[in-house]
Amino acid sequence: MRARRSAARSGVAAVAGLAAALGAVAVPAAPASAGYDSLPAFPGAEGFGYASTGGRGGEVYHVTSRELTGPGTFHDALTTAGDVPRTIVFEISGDVTIPQTVVRGKQKITIAGQTAPGDGVTIKGNTVRFVESSDIVIRNMRFRLGSGSTDDAMYLEDSQNVIIDHSSFSWAGDEVLSIKSKDYENPRSKNITVQWSIMSEGRLTHSMGGLVEMNTISMHHNLYAHNNDRNPKTKGVMDFVNNVVYNWGDFPYVAGGESGTKGYGNVVGNYFVAGVNSANPTAAVVRGNENYQVFLEDNRIDSDRDGVLNGKDTGSGMIEAARPAVQVDERFEYPPVHTQSPRRALDLTLDHAGASVKRDAVDARVVDEVRHQTGAIIGDESDVGGYPELDEGTPARDTDRDGMADAWERARGLDPTDPADRNGDDDGDRYTNLEEYLNELAAPGFPRGYPMEPVSWSGEPFEPPAPQAPEPAPVAPLDGDAIRSAVVTDSSSTGAANAALWSIQQNLQPGDYVAGDRMTGSKAYRFTQIPDELRGTEWVRSAVASRAATDDDLLSFYLPGDADVYVAHDTRISPRPAWLTDAYEATGGTVTDDHGGAWDVFKARFPAGSRVVTGANGGGTVLNYFVAVDPVPGESTPVADAPGEVRAESAGADGDAEVALSWAGSAGATAYLVARASSSEPAMRIVASTADTSFRDPDVEAGVPYRYQVTAVGPGGASGASAEARALATSGSPTAPAPGDLGVTAERSYSVDLGWPAVDGATAYGVYRAPADSGALELLDHVAGPGYTDDTAEPSSTYRYAVTTVSPGGESEPSSDVTAATSGPLDPVVAPGQARATDVSASAFTLGWEPVDGAETYQVYRRDAGGAFAPVGTTSEPRYEDDTISASVASYDYVVTAVNELGESERSEPVTVPLPAPAPPTDLRVGLQGATFTGLVWTSGGGATEYRVLRSEAGGEPHEVGVAKVHTTYDRALEPGTAYTYRVVAVNAAGASEPSAPVRARTLPGTP
Repeated sequence: MRARRSAARSGVAAVAGLAAALGAVAVPAAPASAGYDSLPAFPGAEGFGYASTGGRGGEVYHVTSRELTGPGTFHDALTTAGDVPRTIVFEISGDVTIPQTVVRGKQKITIAGQTAPGDGVTIKGNTVRFVESSDIVIRNMRFRLGSGSTDDAMYLEDSQNVIIDHSSFSWAGDEVLSIKSKDYENPRSKNITVQWSIMSEGRLTHSMGGLVEMNTISMHHNLYAHNNDRNPKTKGVMDFVNNVVYNWGDFPYVAGGESGTKGYGNVVGNYFVAGVNSANPTAAVVRGNENYQVFLEDNRIDSDRDGVLNGKDTGSGMIEAARPAVQVDERFEYPPVHTQSPRRALDLTLDHAGASVKRDAVDARVVDEVRHQTGAIIGDESDVGGYPELDEGTPARDTDRDGMADAWERARGLDPTDPADRNGDDDGDRYTNLEEYLNELAAPGFPRGYPMEPVSWSGEPFEPPAPQAPEPAPVAPLDGDAIRSAVVTDSSSTGAANAALWSIQQNLQPGDYVAGDRMTGSKAYRFTQIPDELRGTEWVRSAVASRAATDDDLLSFYLPGDADVYVAHDTRISPRPAWLTDAYEATGGTVTDDHGGAWDVFKARFPAGSRVVTGANGGGTVLNYFVAVDPVPGESTPVADAPGEVRAESAGADGDAEVALSWAGSAGATAYLVARASSSEPAMRIVASTADTSFRDPDVEAGVPYRYQVTAVGPGGASGASAEARALATSGSPTAPAPGDLGVTAERSYSVDLGWPAVDGATAYGVYRAPADSGALELLDHVAGPGYTDDTAEPSSTYRYAVTTVSPGGESEPSSDVTAATSGPLDPVVAPGQARATDVSASAFTLGWEPVDGAETYQVYRRDAGGAFAPVGTTSEPRYEDDTISASVASYDYVVTAVNELGESERSEPVTVPLPAPAPPTDLRVGLQGATFTGLVWTSGGGATEYRVLRSEAGGEPHEVGVAKVHTTYDRALEPGTAYTYRVVAVNAAGASEPSAPVRARTLPGTP
């Protein structure tokens, strides 16, 4: 898909002199239109969130207390906001410690940090979370979480119309600033801007800039610095313009990550600067996938770490090659922002981002580190000096408590004793008098001469295409001997995946796997105790993930003979569900597994032909139930003869589609099972049980061809299935025309592929075949779509094919026919020989084997210790690289099969590939150095789960002083002015690498 071209590619000011002063990209802007027709939240507000109303026209709350909660606190200011818009101003400054503050369902709030006296206010100690909130304006605030919490510094979820301006976020234990929708399938977070802000120094070991996912969001003129990952991580709609990203560790701008969620990002005019921690200094847009589209233009990346800001535009070269996003050549049309060249934007952002009206020492230091390419990712705020001392200053006098200083009111002819005048608009510009005051206080944060009005814009924002949910493929029922046509109905959010893990198994015994999703690794659950009456039975292996399903018919199936049905239900569930206690009796037996699970056994007897239905588990946090079926022993034998003379005819009246079936009865039958298939559901499925020799099927649609079979059942078991009978219900409407342009798309030895254009109004197509030299066309099958593979063809044969269109009005005449000739016969393929590992590293295994004559492809299977073989890849060559191995698994077993048109060969002899120890870390170096700590950085050789840090001093032996999960860490509690030697060892499931080359460090002099 091509992105819609933006009407204003780089959004510039209309005044030529101003554009030149700011170094703006000179691209003509369209006339103003409905694109930016609302009043901006404040002069200088831009992007998706520009029109947030905040607390405009409402009440004023004064923060006066440093207590955690209660009147006058920041916590109270946020959590007590009601229906009246609220502006929060500050009479205190400095560090303000808060408890976790959740702002849920609030709206129309302005947090005016610019009103704090002295050096401004810093919120610390815990997180602020906005959930399902709207029209929020946050300006000139600092949120520095600190080592006492592992949360985000700030988190927004499912919120709308939000703008964050000139604010600083740092020292979070989780994400520094996250903004996202809770439900990615139904995103509710939209119209958000983050501008002129700093997201820095996420603390190890997490150290994440933030998740910015499934919003409509603009991010411009921001600085991300010293975060290991997610700078930011984005999904959904993102306009990322004129930002600076410095010293990412593993990952800078993450384009979707390992996700199927769609993303549409503009990455324009940004400056990426690698630092000491940057593992890949040449890639700026990383961890992309086929679901993330990115427009890339006029960015710079400075990869050489030479202390000079001299980035280059490497174009698509700054997209990670191993995991690329999809680059599009037209910009997504989002609300434009004033845009400068990357170099000019770098200078403006470093000069003005963050709470810059009163910039503190933290932001000043971080900005200086960007300019000189110094500094490093931190583990604790004390690594960089901790919270700086802030001048508390003296609050301006505000007699009437209307949020405006008395002196300012008098200078503008307002009454400092009249609180109501805050919501007046004396100059008629639609901003209240209070907003005029707040805007004047915040104005020095912007660059001199920066345009305060949004870019002229005439476009409509790009709307991501609505996801087209694929039509779910019909799921064939599960069939066994004693269990027929079993259907799993799991309507939970992962129900389809859960249902696919259910299966019918034979000969229940101790040692069998308990559940379809408990068969590998540490989650391999096996039965240890099975009561005698259940041993050897046919049983339904369920999925633990279906335990939370609430469906009344979670499992249903039919019985071909009289049978005892057992339900094993987790002993921890109380009360038992009614469907179980009403129909089943406890046997006193218990099933156990090797992970401490236990099930009580219940039993009920059902006659042949019964439809058995079991409901919801009744316990969403324990193990799911399973079902076993044991035919009742007796003298009865299965019904000998299948029903004969089966007829199926359209029988609907007055437009109601219906099919009437009848058949000749079978001696000894007590019931009949009616199975149905169709062009859209080709697998036979039992749809009814009846004691009669006729049945009317009302659950049919006009224009859909159906096939029916009938089976006779009795106490001792079932007959074989009858011959098929076909029926087509019609509506009396006109018949659609036959397909045109029928073609042969592939001819093989045992199959022929056909294709044709779809016909309007078609509900199915009939495919007919005849020998090329003689004979009438005969029906092969009815199919739902315009294509068919005839897999009943014989080698060295020639056939004629024709196709009909089926519609509610009936079936058309055949199309013009085509001829196809199959190739000669094939021999079955044999198992590949000499499977072996040809190249092994701690991050990938390469396998090879002898080629197999006649093989079209090879299927590679893998298992880890104690698991079952599962497909891992397909290749047409006799070699395969597996780069999905885990460094936590000591070895893998592989087998390979050859595949051709006749099928799949036996498996090769298994080959075991042990995981090697990882390569030693390289380039070990000192990042930050203090009097009592040393920060270390190294380059990973890949394939490690963790790193062990070894230290020695004064000629002593190296000893372990710490373990790191990423390629940077800190050694603390050192002596000032002391020399130390460090080495790092990489570790995985196979063991440890050799130590890295040493690095020597000397702590700074000082007092410990």
